[in-house]
Amino acid sequence: MRFSSHLLTITFAAVSAVGALAVAAPAQADATPTYTCDQVLPGAVVLGHGNCVASNGAATEGEFQGESLVVARQAPVRFQCRAGGRAQLPDGVVAAGCRPAA
Repeated sequence: MRFSSHLLTITFAAVSAVGALAVAAPAQADATPTYTCDQVLPGAVVLGHGNCVASNGAATEGEFQGESLVVARQAPVRFQCRAGGRAQLPDGVVAAGCRPAA
């Protein structure tokens, strides 16, 4: 199943609302739920898509809260996100409150 335009619009709106209400938690790099996808579209709201996998306890379906990492396989790009999001693996993940990770 692919992310539809309508689903992405709804997801972005939901993630934006969650991001406005979320409280940032301290970083825990070793145990941070992580999504690794073929490609990642950057921004304060990050979209990872294509063959996404979850690790470190990351949700595979539905909404999630708190911190996550979104990593691209095809480019050395990593984003640390702090405001939850929505996963629909393996198709994609949307995460909010993101910034480039070191």
